[in-house]
Amino acid sequence: MEMNQSKYLAASLGLLVLVSASLFFFTREEERPEIDKAYFAVAETEKIDHVQLVTVGDTVDLMFDGSRWSVDGRWEADVQMIKVLMATLRQVESHRPVAATLTDSIKMHLMQRGTRVVLSEGGQTLLTFFASGNASNTESWFLKEGDKQPYIMIIPGYRVFVSGILQMQTRGWRNKRVFDFNWRNFKSLATTYPQQPAEDFKIEMKQRYFGITGIESVDTTRLNDYLDAVSLLMVKRFVDKTEAAVEKTLAKEPLVRIEIKDIAGRTYSLDLFMPGEAGAEIYGRMTGGQLVTIDRDAISSIARRRTYFVAKEH
Repeated sequence: MEMNQSKYLAASLGLLVLVSASLFFFTREEERPEIDKAYFAVAETEKIDHVQLVTVGDTVDLMFDGSRWSVDGRWEADVQMIKVLMATLRQVESHRPVAATLTDSIKMHLMQRGTRVVLSEGGQTLLTFFASGNASNTESWFLKEGDKQPYIMIIPGYRVFVSGILQMQTRGWRNKRVFDFNWRNFKSLATTYPQQPAEDFKIEMKQRYFGITGIESVDTTRLNDYLDAVSLLMVKRFVDKTEAAVEKTLAKEPLVRIEIKDIAGRTYSLDLFMPGEAGAEIYGRMTGGQLVTIDRDAISSIARRRTYFVAKEH
């Protein structure tokens, strides 16, 4: 009888523990505030025509004029980066508030060192918030201007540092295509080698096909591949003139110069310079004097000489 009573007490105690635990968790769940996952999301990003990103030492103005996006009203924006930005603004979700013990410090960090993001339509502000994250770029934080509570942000299904794209500086938003113009308006392409003028050549439209002045029999496959390589040539990075290696490199004569003209008389140019050290970056100077670096593999496809295009006799 005593043994049965012990079993009964043990079972009763287990049941009480289970009920107490259930009540605790259900109560905690009910006490948790409802989180608006779309608190920072912008559903109709197509209406946004101005995005301002203000960080310490840099302000980026991305503006849409009805046909294309520009950076600071001076340069054409990278279309793919704009697409990534808009996708981020549509899909971002508030995951949870930051821990109460960290709220004040993270809020201060966001307001002092984060990116102030301003989204506008037709001169009217749609949303303003601050964005940043932890030092390892594994956790993103957003804080609406005027709010006290910062949130941990995610894009469901992706392990991405959401704040990363909002922290990019001006250079990262610029269109990186070197010769980004309408090839239907192409008139001519002239490539010159200051140290080897015999290798200079000029490509022009010959009736229905491209040809090279002075070469009767052109290897059309090589010519078309060359034009494709030039049209797809991308900047590796935009260069600040204050970089130490720039002045020394640009003091030399260009290794090669490519100059394209369109039927409207506009000129697009690129000067390429031999790097000073083995493995160093290859510097280029674009139309208007903008300094850039270009990947070595890409250079090998466009630094072609006149003899390269002469068709071999069979």
